[in-house]
Amino acid sequence: MLSRKRAGRIFIWTIPLLLAVLGAYQLVDLYAGKAAHENASRMLFEAANFQIEMMSRFMSEAKGVRTSGQLNSLKNAVYSAAYVHDRFANSFPAGQIDRLESLDELLQYVLHLQIGGDRPLKEEEREILLEAEPLLAELAEVYAGLMTEQGKLNRYERGLLRDLDDRLLHVLKDRR
Repeated sequence: MLSRKRAGRIFIWTIPLLLAVLGAYQLVDLYAGKAAHENASRMLFEAANFQIEMMSRFMSEAKGVRTSGQLNSLKNAVYSAAYVHDRFANSFPAGQIDRLESLDELLQYVLHLQIGGDRPLKEEEREILLEAEPLLAELAEVYAGLMTEQGKLNRYERGLLRDLDDRLLHVLKDRR
């Protein structure tokens, strides 16, 4: 049997030991939660990167279109890329990743071209698409380097992305 004195000592040492175990558990849980967020952000980045790349490919195919109806695949790709990028940007605190306003503007432009139904594109409309194509190809290339393998954002690519977004907005807004 345990004496009262010995039971008291065991009890006194058990409390700090339990507190230490609980603290260690909370630290491990905190780290695991942060790692899960980084994994989710990385997966969103991969999805956004894929969609941006697809959009760039559809834009390069749009160089040869003659009618507005042939822009459906581009319209869908732009919508998907804008949607996934917005979700990716929302997974970080405000201001860390800018919205790509040019994607929304490009979507509006393609929808504007299709409002009248399937019709031949005017030469000026085709020129805007031709001018936007190399910018979207460059945007896809820069976007691929936006996040490191460790889940950190590259500042340089963020700045390039902002610049490309502005240049693409200039092409889409000022030429209409």
